[in-house]
Amino acid sequence: MINPIRLKGKPANIARYYTVGDYYTKGDEEHSEWGGKIAAELGLEGEVDPAVFKELLAGKVGDQQLGRRRKDGEIQHHPGWDFAVNAPKSVSIMALVAGDDRIIEAHEQAVGVALAYLEEHATMRHRVDGEVTEKTTGRLIWARFTEHASRELDPHLHTHVVVMNITDERDGAKKVSLETRAMFAEQMAAGQVYRNELAHLLRERGYDVEFDPRRGLFEIRGVPKDLITDMSQRAEQIEAHAKEHGLTGQAARQQSFYATRGPKQKASLEELHQRWDGRLGQHAEAVKETRADAEGRGERPLEVDPATAARAMLFGIRQSESKEAVNNLGRLLQTAMASHVGEVRLADVRPVVEEHQERAKLLETRHRTGDEIHTRGRTTRKTARLELALSDQLALALNDARPLASVESLRDAGLSRGLKPEQRTALLHIGMSDHRVVAVHGVAGSGKSTIIRALREAVGEETTLIALAPTSSAAGELGLKAGIESRTVASLLATGGVKLDDSHVLVVDEAGQLGNRQAMRLLEISRATGARLILLGDTRQTGAIEQGKPFWLMMRLGMPRAELKDPIRQEAEGITKAVRLARLQNYDGSLGALDKVVSGDSSEKLAEAMVGDWTRLTPDQRAKTNMLVLENATRLIVNTKVREALKTEGAIAAEETRLSILSPSGMTDQEKHFARFYTRGQVVTFSRDNVGLGIARDAEYKVAGVGRDARGRQTVNLVDEHGRMIQWDPRLGRASQINVFQEEKRDLAAGDRIQWRLVNKDLELKNAERGTVERLDGAVATIRWDRDGRSQEVDLSQYKNWDHGYGETVYSAQSKTYDRVYVLAPVNSPLVTGQNYYTAITRARFGASLWTENRERLVEKLKLRSGEKTSSLQGLGRVERDNIKGRRDRHSERWDRLREEQRSEREARKEGLAAQREPAAPSPPDGLAERIAHRAQSTASFLDRWIISLLDRSSQRENGDVTGERSGTPTPQPVAEPQHTTAPDHGGGHDR
Repeated sequence: MINPIRLKGKPANIARYYTVGDYYTKGDEEHSEWGGKIAAELGLEGEVDPAVFKELLAGKVGDQQLGRRRKDGEIQHHPGWDFAVNAPKSVSIMALVAGDDRIIEAHEQAVGVALAYLEEHATMRHRVDGEVTEKTTGRLIWARFTEHASRELDPHLHTHVVVMNITDERDGAKKVSLETRAMFAEQMAAGQVYRNELAHLLRERGYDVEFDPRRGLFEIRGVPKDLITDMSQRAEQIEAHAKEHGLTGQAARQQSFYATRGPKQKASLEELHQRWDGRLGQHAEAVKETRADAEGRGERPLEVDPATAARAMLFGIRQSESKEAVNNLGRLLQTAMASHVGEVRLADVRPVVEEHQERAKLLETRHRTGDEIHTRGRTTRKTARLELALSDQLALALNDARPLASVESLRDAGLSRGLKPEQRTALLHIGMSDHRVVAVHGVAGSGKSTIIRALREAVGEETTLIALAPTSSAAGELGLKAGIESRTVASLLATGGVKLDDSHVLVVDEAGQLGNRQAMRLLEISRATGARLILLGDTRQTGAIEQGKPFWLMMRLGMPRAELKDPIRQEAEGITKAVRLARLQNYDGSLGALDKVVSGDSSEKLAEAMVGDWTRLTPDQRAKTNMLVLENATRLIVNTKVREALKTEGAIAAEETRLSILSPSGMTDQEKHFARFYTRGQVVTFSRDNVGLGIARDAEYKVAGVGRDARGRQTVNLVDEHGRMIQWDPRLGRASQINVFQEEKRDLAAGDRIQWRLVNKDLELKNAERGTVERLDGAVATIRWDRDGRSQEVDLSQYKNWDHGYGETVYSAQSKTYDRVYVLAPVNSPLVTGQNYYTAITRARFGASLWTENRERLVEKLKLRSGEKTSSLQGLGRVERDNIKGRRDRHSERWDRLREEQRSEREARKEGLAAQREPAAPSPPDGLAERIAHRAQSTASFLDRWIISLLDRSSQRENGDVTGERSGTPTPQPVAEPQHTTAPDHGGGHDR
């Protein structure tokens, strides 16, 4: 772990702190050392000289003095930063308590590798054409100091790396102050570089390691966990303070570090070693055996299999791009190494990523997209092609439909529904358009669903409208308000739109939550079937969980759209003002317009205060007031506090039943393919039977551990309800057919509110559906559901995908309306963003109140973190060039040909569907209709072929570029990405 902090104080005091010691007397074995390219050129080697150290901290390099001269003549120069590199606790124990000096040597070596990586990102500011820009220098000077104890005098091997506020462009050049934003952006990646290098060196010295592939952390196998806990008093203090104050992330936990610092203690290293030996107690033998086993294996070099490095890097790329279209190169490397700690190092995966770049499978981005600082932004060719194909799909949708209704019927429907002028204009836009794909971009609460209700009335019975949304709750809301059939986007994509034709209209609400792939598949289904596609959304609200922001991008690419700028949901002046200012990103003003903002306490205390306000409401007011949280951890706190209050007032029964629930594990599709990401105790369910393994659909299988099959491949050991062990290879199934849960316990009583958390067709329940427990008989609950008021008996020992339903996440609340909302916003949560804040307060009709630790810090956080997703074309600076207008001259002939093809294929498909409805009719001799119908059912596997074919057909017509559009010169075509209908190919080797 690398924790950077900004140094404060006078250079002399800082120099003394590091060279003499602060809370114990340093020993001779705790060495110091100069480092960095500039240090070598200045002749600084070996042990750090305190006098020289002080001069450099003051900004004095030879005859040059860095810094700003103040009016009083004083030179103001910031001294630098401390990048502290901390060894895992088991490493500290084996190095310092067990006395294995080889581990200290390995630590020093690993620190050097991590520092070399950080130095690559050293930058300076300079002016170009009058504008201040950043330039990478890749040159630093630092002093490193290794220490052996924590402030609580626990064994703690760590190195303080004091990076001076000095850089230059080359040897002998004028020194300038350092710009550290890029280095801070890469601190997580540098920490992973250190851990992977250290773990590899430890294995070469005979130790085994155990690691978490999601977080990239490791410990030495054989060191007792109880001993690690006992030797981590300082870490426990920081953890307790952070938990109490709701502090998450490295930057936030720095507050806990300083807040929990105790008084200085003085002890010699010899005294500390004696104290540590005494604390080993019953674990002394285990520590002794762990070292003996390592020494028994002996030191040996470990060569890294290139196939393993290739698999790790491929995972890093795919895992990262599944969430964001553009990532820092450091993020890709960090994710790759974290998944294979002790198996690969930076030196192993870097050649693989360089090969991806040389083959133009990984592209450099230079333009701003999303919130993150992209010091070395990268996107994949596959993602760029996917976004580029959106432009083709939109071009093919232009003038590819007929109006849905007459002007008269649309006007009549608008008047009968009481639509405002802006809404009537939007209704005419979508009803009269001859484009197959159109959008309504409207602010939150602008009445988009009312427009769809009017459209349904205007189109008549011959046209079928279907409400779609990324979440079942949003789809259900639109379906209920518009009076039409509803389903999730995922369920439609699973069928491939097999029963659709040009008489259908797909109305997608919350289109801003669509990811790139979902959007592309919807467009392809529309293209293949002729079904109209109407996208409703707001780019200011919560975006996609998956990669991309296609709703925003498609509008930029030329998707026809109507705009709704006036919200009609808000009915009070204060909340109307708060929403308007939040949309303008004036968060300070927006907070000021809320009913109230409560701050100044820990997140748990704030949750308690919010619940206290809620419980003072009348039952009718409670039902109309929603408590919104930004993450599940906070939701659990709110649910607990509400139940405590309701039990006190007798609103829920005193007699409770303890039940098991299944909570989503949060594993990504990429992680589901690898046995190493499964942990003991997880519960796995499958959406399809596997006869060969004896796996039944929807049955629960508990993870007993990870093993290996006869060929040495990692497998997951599953146990069914009868205790039968099943050896399962997760790479041989589709991730979409696998659900992985954590089993947790909940108390439930009559009167409790619950929320369903997974679509269940057997029970006819949607995700995020809420209800009240009217009666509880053992595990069988009688639940009255809010949506339709029906009461239903549910055996909760069989159906476990529920939780208490008091607090609700912002994501699941999107599309819903309440009289008032209470918002809990822990300022350090990564989910506190401008989009989430805006989405939360726009749920309210009359008012909103907010609880946070610090109002000013919340405002700054919302300004810095909009929550906006990244776009490959935006990062590449190609949005304008690749929109429909920009590509028309280059692609008009190809588009015309494709339009003819899609019309003829659509007609053939219609004939095939008609033939399928008449069993006695013979199939067409050539089987064309069946093939086309089958293709419509397998949209997912067709997607990549479609994307590549679009690009390859244009390869002889356009100027060259690495996304696939190339000139007519005979340049080689890039290799197409492999298709993955089951498990991906990870480099041809085993997952070892």
